[in-house]
Amino acid sequence: MKLERVITYIFFALIAYDIFRAQPKPQQQAQEQQQDNQSEQGQTNQDMNQQKERPFQEDIDLENAEYIESTLPINVEILYCNRTGLHTQYLELERNIYLTFPKNKNLIVNPGEYPVPEINSQLSKFVNYGQYALMAAMFFHKQLFAMLSMPVPGIVEKIVEKKIFVLIGAIFLVQQLQNSLLTTGKMMVYVDSKLILDQAAPIQADKVFQLIKTELLQLQ
Repeated sequence: MKLERVITYIFFALIAYDIFRAQPKPQQQAQEQQQDNQSEQGQTNQDMNQQKERPFQEDIDLENAEYIESTLPINVEILYCNRTGLHTQYLELERNIYLTFPKNKNLIVNPGEYPVPEINSQLSKFVNYGQYALMAAMFFHKQLFAMLSMPVPGIVEKIVEKKIFVLIGAIFLVQQLQNSLLTTGKMMVYVDSKLILDQAAPIQADKVFQLIKTELLQLQ
């Protein structure tokens, strides 16, 4: 009984957390993040950028470096799906951008999460609630069928007898479904708030970098 009480408390705590936590839409998250970055740039951007240490200082080749003739803040925002290993491509892009424009302290590269389609986000929540419903059925099946004035079916009793294995399998299945629903495998790139790339994997970092470099040089 103690174990069932603990699981019961966990069950209701998970439901309460999932219901009451803030859930902004993915598109809103991307827009809010972009707006926050733009507002931060408007406040003494040059001083803030100087405080941010540039990586790869030892690899900079000043003789072959590019320079953008602009004192205005320049923002490169790279949104990518971290579930598919695109973080490696992001790091390569960040490195190449900073090595190519080492003198532009007003140039900042910001990462972000690629927005998940709203329908996928809702389906993921539905799958999560299904897991909660299964947990409730496993531990409160007698009460649930009593509320419906029905006897507990024999097949339900057999399933409940192996509820630990059922729940472990359900948790594994839910994780697989949610991972499938929330994985976009895409990358999106903004240069000074201009969308220049929205592409699905495979992502070729060298081609994306050339696209970013071309766009940055047009800011002269």
